[in-house]
Amino acid sequence: MRRLPLTLLGTFVAALAGSAAAHHSFAIYDMQQDVEFHGVIASIKLRNPHMAMTLTTTGANGEKQTIDFVEGAPANMLVRMGLDPAVIAPGQEITAYGAPRRDDPTSFFLKSIVLKDGTKFVSVGN
Repeated sequence: MRRLPLTLLGTFVAALAGSAAAHHSFAIYDMQQDVEFHGVIASIKLRNPHMAMTLTTTGANGEKQTIDFVEGAPANMLVRMGLDPAVIAPGQEITAYGAPRRDDPTSFFLKSIVLKDGTKFVSVGN
């Protein structure tokens, strides 16, 4: 009878581990692409589990477009790299590289940021 609770506990732990691994998969993004955007940060959230940012860009026709970086590296990882609110904020002009979501090509995973002075912060890839 004592084996049943241990078996159930083992099954529960295995199920949680699978869920955690799936959460950190890049499968929903086309990570082979590095789409480049130049623009001004409209909003940025340096938070865990993943940072998020919107960037306002101006197209060749002068039309403004909002780019959604719905996911990026965890904030604690970015801070360890030196990217924190003292370095990056809304209103700042940057270049950003992203991988588009496979199911929503208007949303991106933020792979890297290049500040106006050339400082580069890479979370994945390039």
